[in-house]
Amino acid sequence: MKEFSYLLPRSFRLLGFIFTGTGVILLVLRFYYGIKPELLNSNVFAIFSSYLESKYFEVTKNQLIEEIGGLFLLLGLFMITFSKEINEDEIIKNIRLKAFFITAYLNTLFLILSLLFTFGFGFVYMMVLNLVLWFIIYLISFRIMIFLKDNNNPNN
Repeated sequence: MKEFSYLLPRSFRLLGFIFTGTGVILLVLRFYYGIKPELLNSNVFAIFSSYLESKYFEVTKNQLIEEIGGLFLLLGLFMITFSKEINEDEIIKNIRLKAFFITAYLNTLFLILSLLFTFGFGFVYMMVLNLVLWFIIYLISFRIMIFLKDNNNPNN
């Protein structure tokens, strides 16, 4: 009987890179260059919206480049993170588990430091960064351990 895997097929990895790149480009256009295409101004349903006043369960006008960029970035990083490796064996599964623990420890440290040393909108920015930081920490730690495994095993 074949073992069930929660991982995405390897082909999702390329799509993940495309989505991540698209998300980064859109977010750089918005936040670095200040571009807000008129095409992306739209009325959207909001459960909660707070600008000058708080609104609940209302339709509100919004610039969607931020949401679209964030969605592409998160989906792309998710696909890269959870795509199978070429040889998904027990060693890789063990490395994945170690990378998850490293990520949990480092992300918790980041959150504690954010709580202690950032305030106001600075803290909000740290929480937004935390949306993608988990994936980034995992990918870096996983890739480093894969690299070390490959360099320590001359049979590969």
